[in-house]
Amino acid sequence: MSSTEENSVKSHVAIDRFFDGELMPLASRLRASEPGLFLTTVDPSAESYYIKRTKRTMSKADFEVAGCVDGAEFARRLAVHWNGCGCQSLALSIGKIADAVRVEEHDSADVSPFVYVMF
Repeated sequence: MSSTEENSVKSHVAIDRFFDGELMPLASRLRASEPGLFLTTVDPSAESYYIKRTKRTMSKADFEVAGCVDGAEFARRLAVHWNGCGCQSLALSIGKIADAVRVEEHDSADVSPFVYVMF
């Protein structure tokens, strides 16, 4: 087995472990504490599911996101973004998974076969 295949297997194991060991238990706790959070059926008593948004247009800044240097920085930013929603505990694990699946690109003088070159 090549090192790439080993990393892929390790990544899948880490993702499976995260999903079964952290994400699903959190979903169960949230479902128990907030019954309307993960609705799978229509609520006949709901007048509407429409939510009127206060911000109705997007700006250029909404599309500009700085990259993260590593999984730890990604985890920190994710925890800040999730502040107050009860999901911060997942950020560290997701950061570790991000590091595990990260692929370093190597510069090459060859043009990718997926790029159409015009002469």
